[in-house]
Amino acid sequence: MTRKPPRYDVPNAAPEPLRLVQRFVNTVNCESGEDWLGTWLAEEGITGAPAAALDRARVVREAIRELLYENNTQQGRGNPRAVLAAAADSSALSIDFSRPELVARAPGVDGAVGRVLAVSFLAMLDGSWSRLKCCRNHHCRWSFYDYSKNRSASWCSMQLCGNRTKTRAYRARNAAR
Repeated sequence: MTRKPPRYDVPNAAPEPLRLVQRFVNTVNCESGEDWLGTWLAEEGITGAPAAALDRARVVREAIRELLYENNTQQGRGNPRAVLAAAADSSALSIDFSRPELVARAPGVDGAVGRVLAVSFLAMLDGSWSRLKCCRNHHCRWSFYDYSKNRSASWCSMQLCGNRTKTRAYRARNAAR
């Protein structure tokens, strides 16, 4: 039986529609390797996805995570923007002037990923993107929304990762004495 994703992001849940991006990024536990991408896709109405499509979605998920890590003033890895541009092409993103909105015209996994990319792009334009971050604890990297006034939140949870990080630093300082 597959465990459900943890819910410790609820106090730091992003507002809609940015919550879609947060839920997508949080489909993996970086510490344990548990992956809930299939569960997320089922919630989005996608079932029976081919393995190659799931692999592409995982690459996009990690590219978005790198951008969110950068939002937390950390150095990202690789070239996530190129990965996301290629994924946008695969999802057939276009403008629907009748609604008006950015829509993914591709079916299946590519379409679901395209919806995530559309929300990400629009959040970048409206300024809400910079508040969506990944935890500075490199082992965790859970996505959270920074509700602080000065946008200085660093960890997904002060009780979990913040405490662990500060305790490690304290022990390292005392061990050096």
